[in-house]
Amino acid sequence: MAYEFLKALYGTPKEGEQPRSMTYAELEAAIDAADDLKLINLSDGGYVTQADFDAKALELDGIQQQLTTANETIKSYKDMDIDGIKQSATNWETKYNTETQALQDKLAAQSRAHAEEMLVSSYRYPNKAARVGVLAAVRAKKLPLENGELMGGKAYMEELQKDADYSGAFVVDTPPVEPPANLPYFSKSTGDSSSEPPKKKPSLLEMMKFKNEHPDARIFDD
Repeated sequence: MAYEFLKALYGTPKEGEQPRSMTYAELEAAIDAADDLKLINLSDGGYVTQADFDAKALELDGIQQQLTTANETIKSYKDMDIDGIKQSATNWETKYNTETQALQDKLAAQSRAHAEEMLVSSYRYPNKAARVGVLAAVRAKKLPLENGELMGGKAYMEELQKDADYSGAFVVDTPPVEPPANLPYFSKSTGDSSSEPPKKKPSLLEMMKFKNEHPDARIFDD
């Protein structure tokens, strides 16, 4: 029932008692005395509690605020330069991609330069100019770089060592040439009779032939 809430004004009759009856004046007084009950006469003649009315009013105020905010937002969108915003977003995206790529290129170049220096530094050179020349050749080769190491680096350095243009660019350790066992040499007489007899002095022709065959060898005089 729509007026069920009015039963509280009549109270609950005790067993055997008749329900309380009230005149209009008594009913009006009971409504005014009830702290938790407020009635408002609406234009349609219906009755609602003050709490319900306040809740509905608050709801309507919220909806009105939402509508106001929506209208202001829509107006701000209308006032925006949409094309300008799109262009700005495109510019920022381009700037980000360009700077990111530049950073990646810089890091890659540093990694390659370090690998090239490490490869060249593992060999010896007669002077600074030779080292600079070999480093320039390695950089010009642009060997593949994987995990910080130049692929095929050692093989390319071996090619440079065999290249006539770089024949003097490397310090190559070569073992000394050992003269053959029958190398002719001069011996001095020590005056010791127990020493072996002096060997035969080689002829000039023999010495010249040996020197041509062994240009790095020396003929010692004992």
